[in-house]
Amino acid sequence: MKHTTGKMDLGINQIEPKIMHIDLNSCFATIEQQAKRHWRGKPVGVVAYDSPGGIILAASYEAKRLGIKLGTRVWEAQKISPGIHICRVDPPKYREAHRLFREVLENYTSDVKARSIDEFVLDLSDSRAIKDGKTMQQIGHEIKQEVYRHVGEAVSCNVGIGPNRFLAKLASGLNKPNGLDAIDSNNMDEIYGGLELQDLPGINRRYDMRLRLGGINSVSDFLAADAQTLRGIFGGIVGYYWWLRLRGWEIDDRDWKSGQQIGHQYAMREKLPYDQLDPIIFKLAQKIARRLSNKDQKATGIRVGLRYVRSPYWHKSKRLTHHLITTQDIFRAARELIDIDAPKGAGLVSLLSVTAFDFEPLDPEQLAFNMTGRPIANRGAIAKAMSSVNDRYGDFALIPATMIGTDEIAGDSIAFGNLT
Repeated sequence: MKHTTGKMDLGINQIEPKIMHIDLNSCFATIEQQAKRHWRGKPVGVVAYDSPGGIILAASYEAKRLGIKLGTRVWEAQKISPGIHICRVDPPKYREAHRLFREVLENYTSDVKARSIDEFVLDLSDSRAIKDGKTMQQIGHEIKQEVYRHVGEAVSCNVGIGPNRFLAKLASGLNKPNGLDAIDSNNMDEIYGGLELQDLPGINRRYDMRLRLGGINSVSDFLAADAQTLRGIFGGIVGYYWWLRLRGWEIDDRDWKSGQQIGHQYAMREKLPYDQLDPIIFKLAQKIARRLSNKDQKATGIRVGLRYVRSPYWHKSKRLTHHLITTQDIFRAARELIDIDAPKGAGLVSLLSVTAFDFEPLDPEQLAFNMTGRPIANRGAIAKAMSSVNDRYGDFALIPATMIGTDEIAGDSIAFGNLT
């Protein structure tokens, strides 16, 4: 197949693939099966709330084969499989598995980047194993064996190999669970020919529609399109990036967790009125402050969203003239935004989200002064100290007095895209 390109004809990247994408199979559910031997080989669903209306966040492959997946209600899952094991999320357990997983991977290269709690990308270009003559496939099989030994015998992983991160991720999903596949210039046409547009990482229904309106109805059409055509479809540089990405050229080599926002949300089991949200705001603020501290960042923007039971969703963003560093900073900014701009009398709130954005490096600050003119401690140091205590002794081991008695509100949780 001839591939038509724009003025800069890079063609298909012919280099030997050295990028590896690895993810754990059905991470949360599999780790629960590792911890509970009698659950192995049986349907398992992990939830935030185990009430009948709770939603499955992760399902074991045994459950997936029955049609139980992300978003299935607990009552529906139990109707499909009366014997399904339902358990609430256990973030410390998943973080420990993440740590053990990373230990295995770092034996092969120092260039290991976490994409999420259960995904890593490795660049093995300078790997000792490669220099010793091992192939990428051999290394992939070794890593699978080491995951089995080091993380647990119930845990398996998918391995994808490619010349860039995009193709490595695509390869990792070709034969789940427990697959090992490679995509390069030799088999690219064959692989693309068997895929739908939405099988590609990053192509959702909206992008699928855009491509079809532009005359691109298959992945093979997508690959054959020239750079100018894709620029027109995607509206600029994004189209050129896709042109490069599909051909195996690397444009996604960046710190996956350096995004310019950190946010958390909490769905209320018991709906709350507007004036009873402070404990939840505090807990979400502390989670954000902890992650900011771990990144050595401070934020200058705040966004809050409220979903009401009987009113439209409300959200508001604001860029600030001061920095958000500590839990108190974030709480005050979020509370002020709600007090000033949120609709009053809208009824009970069912979901609250808080996001900090627009980051800057956390440099040593001059001493701040309180209203009496007396110096107070460096806010960055306060945030670091609280983060260190909570890292060692568990989330919310050290909390502001305002949060006392809120143990059951906005408890520890972990998202698929987050490590903290």
